[in-house]
Amino acid sequence: MAPEFTYPIFGEDEAIFGYQGLSISLALAAHNLTPHLSITYDKKFQDQGEVKASDIKGALKDFLPAAAFSDATREFALADAEAAKFTPPGQKIHTFKSNADTFEIYSAWLVNPAAKQIVENMQILVPLYIEGGTILQLEHPWLAERWRLFLVYKVHKGASPDTSRYSLAGYGTSFRNFTFADRKNVELEPNSADLAQENIDQVLARWSEATKSEETALALPCRERLSQFIILPPYQGQGIGSQLYNTMYTELTKPSNVIEFTVEDPNEAFDDMRDVCDMANLAANSPEFAGLKVNTGIMGDKLRRDVVIPIDEIVDGQAKEAIRKASKIMPRQLARLVEMQTLAKIPRLNRSTSRITRKEKASNENDRAFYFWRLYVKQRLYIQNRDVLVQLDPEDRVDKLEATLESIQNDYERLLAMVEKRKSFVTNGKAAEGASRLGKKRRLHDGDEADTESSTAASASRKKRQSKRVLDDDDEEGIDVGDELDA
Repeated sequence: MAPEFTYPIFGEDEAIFGYQGLSISLALAAHNLTPHLSITYDKKFQDQGEVKASDIKGALKDFLPAAAFSDATREFALADAEAAKFTPPGQKIHTFKSNADTFEIYSAWLVNPAAKQIVENMQILVPLYIEGGTILQLEHPWLAERWRLFLVYKVHKGASPDTSRYSLAGYGTSFRNFTFADRKNVELEPNSADLAQENIDQVLARWSEATKSEETALALPCRERLSQFIILPPYQGQGIGSQLYNTMYTELTKPSNVIEFTVEDPNEAFDDMRDVCDMANLAANSPEFAGLKVNTGIMGDKLRRDVVIPIDEIVDGQAKEAIRKASKIMPRQLARLVEMQTLAKIPRLNRSTSRITRKEKASNENDRAFYFWRLYVKQRLYIQNRDVLVQLDPEDRVDKLEATLESIQNDYERLLAMVEKRKSFVTNGKAAEGASRLGKKRRLHDGDEADTESSTAASASRKKRQSKRVLDDDDEEGIDVGDELDA
């Protein structure tokens, strides 16, 4: 498998100087990911003062355990007399089939030594396949106990007596972030006076006493953040990414003290898969979500220019809040899902601005629904990008909103088509289609249909690396006036 990115290791130019006939081979044992590095070349540049050939091993030492640099042959270094007895660390939480092959998903906290060792063995996959991805820092136990590993293994039917039945197909990690109690129970929320007089340890101790069942710090109110997500290239395009994402979402949102489920800095491809999976999950498990639609009976006095658009009347605000609490999907992601769901209820024929010249007075109910849907989305866009929009002239502001809204609608149409395609696959008894590859920020790496980081237009994305930062989904990115609005 050729890497997609090497600049975190070899620099922005992704170049290695001073070798002819260079070959770098990195082998990982399929079951426990034990690595072995082999470097060969025909000729090496002789040092000329400060001009030296690139230090390949030095560049790789921060990404591989020391055992990878053994001088032993690959066969000897990767030989494992216990391979046939190998069982993935942690607990098996899901089994599924894809193309007649059986896959199993295991989950383990990284305080588990075997799980931690596998992560250390395969850390190099992150910079190679996730653009901007960083390896985990696990030196401190208090950090390791907040990281959780999800491993997807293909299970081989007829493995030989000296080989393992398990081959890694992909993995994901999540990190537990503590949050304030107001996201769980307002009765436990410390007031401002408490915070001024007490240190955080005292506040946390009171929370634990108040909830009684919370015996460890991990049981405090928290948010689970999906961090890394990789489906290895040979297993991409088989719906495995969707299976892993759905399993992680289900498992991570089970505990009552988990308030929200977020994703760290996803790329467009991961977002596609996430949107399709979330839409399918909510449609199947949330009657409130399945029943969402645009209210077309709003009176004209509530639509005056001097009043705030009544978004909770256009789409039932109480239903949205109930969905948010039950699903634990963070607000910004849920807002997009609600917009897609309500757009899907409007017939395609009526999704045209040429039909809404009379706005809320249109005789056709579906035309009115589309008019109100546009108002609903515009209000979110305006609030989300207010600091940018207030710098524009009113005419330019309108043009900007219109252009962004059109782009969003086109994207929703594309995603809704994917949702329908997934339904068709499931109805026909076929493997559910995924939608991604490897990546980050509304753009992770799954490999079902696209790519976990912007593996699209890699050269263009590299120009933005200096300003790239890791965000939680509900953080907002700064936007220049000349940029597209944040959708």
